[in-house]
Parts: sequence; C-alpha cells; structure tokens
Amino acid sequence: MLKDMFSQVDLLQKGLDAAWLRNEVITHNIANVETPQFKRSYVEFESLLKAKIENKDYRHTELKTTREKHIPSVSGISTDPMSDIEPIVKKDESTSIRMDGNNVDIEYEMNELAKNVIWYQYMIQKVTKDLGRLKTVINDSK
Repeated sequence: MLKDMFSQVDLLQKGLDAAWLRNEVITHNIANVETPQFKRSYVEFESLLKAKIENKDYRHTELKTTREKHIPSVSGISTDPMSDIEPIVKKDESTSIRMDGNNVDIEYEMNELAKNVIWYQYMIQKVTKDLGRLKTVINDSK
C-alpha cells in the first residue's frame, strides 16, 4: 500500500514539475506577444504520459540474456516505468497570427495560463491530501 502511495506522489511530482514548466513557458509567450518573428512554445507532457500508460508492456519488461556473461534479470525487481517521463518544451513554427511572423494569441495564452494554474492548485491539494493520509497512518501506528 505504501509503495503505491509513494509512486502516486512521485507521479504527481512529475505532473507538478510539468505544470510549473508550462507556467514559465506560457508567461514567456505572453511577455513576447509584441516581439516580431517570435514563435510561441508549449509543453508536451500529458500525451507522453498517456502513451506510456497505454503501452501494455511497460510493466513487464524482461531482460534477455544472449550470452553467458550477461547478467540475468532478477524476478521481482523492476524500475519505475514512469521515471523516464519528462516534460518537453516545443516551439510552434507552423502558424503566424500577425504579419510580422509572431504567432502568440494573447487570449489563448491567458486561457491556458488560467487552466494551468487551476490544474497546479488541484495537484498541490492532491499531494497534500495523500501526504496527510500517510501522516495519519504513521501517527495511528504508534
């Protein structure tokens, strides 16, 4: 049970890191709304996470030995399959909203910023609640 709780907190931490990075990217876009030739950036995280979750084989990866000097995999020992998921900052080069080549839509960016702040606050509340449960379990076991 504790292992599952800690893995959930670790995943929430990755989500918080992605939301923090997204906030920085969005505010950078907003700050450059009037900069000629500026291309907006965005953070890709949720689609990477979804792809990892939908990959049916990510939990049962077995190491294969093809030579006698290879070390065989030890049953029951596995690494966290979500540990390699990191948010990626990408640049949107495909559009231009203004004649000077800038593609920042201030209304869209402000909307994304508001959604991101709400999402970040939700995840903070979730982590706080999960850690509160863990604290209760520890205190009740004394």
